[in-house]
Amino acid sequence: MIPCRPRGPRSRWATRLLAAASLGLVVAAFPAAPPASAQDGGDVVETAWGPLTAADRDLLIRVKYAGLWEIPAGEMAVEKGVDERVREVGAFIRDEHIELDLATDEVAAQLGVDLPDEPYADNQLALDRMAAAEGGAFDLEFVQRLREAHGSIYSLIAYVRAGTQNDLVRDFADTGEEFVGRHMEYLESTGPVDWVHIPPPPGPAGAPSR
Repeated sequence: MIPCRPRGPRSRWATRLLAAASLGLVVAAFPAAPPASAQDGGDVVETAWGPLTAADRDLLIRVKYAGLWEIPAGEMAVEKGVDERVREVGAFIRDEHIELDLATDEVAAQLGVDLPDEPYADNQLALDRMAAAEGGAFDLEFVQRLREAHGSIYSLIAYVRAGTQNDLVRDFADTGEEFVGRHMEYLESTGPVDWVHIPPPPGPAGAPSR
């Protein structure tokens, strides 16, 4: 069965933002430590929602970078995709990354993290390759590049979610995991994923003990 596009995460994220905004009103009356910034020299900065680490900031920045190239990549798939499913997946990824991008901006503003405003150099090269590809070659390029990228950011989200003590980052990671996990399903549903270039799962942790 071809997966459809669930709409659950949007309402869940809206609820979280409302709760965060309510907390922000309380914090405004009783100021805590200064908000964190991506340019802070220190590793951990105290915020009203808990300590903000370099890994927390890095997650927000990397998810923003993802949106900066995957939104136009999705738009290209809508316009250039040969396979109907590729065009459909492109629209899903474009629209849902716009939602995730807004959530990233919201959380970063609350935590004082500066975000990029143009694609990372390697991601721009991927966009350039897609723009140059035609026909079935475009479909393969789109699916493979985005599936590889989503697998990479999915691992980072899990890493930060497992260890962050910041309430806003924890909720953001939950939302990001929902979006990114669903996008991997979308891309895999198109068929042409070259698994040779997808990193395999890590081996079992630890070793047998005596």
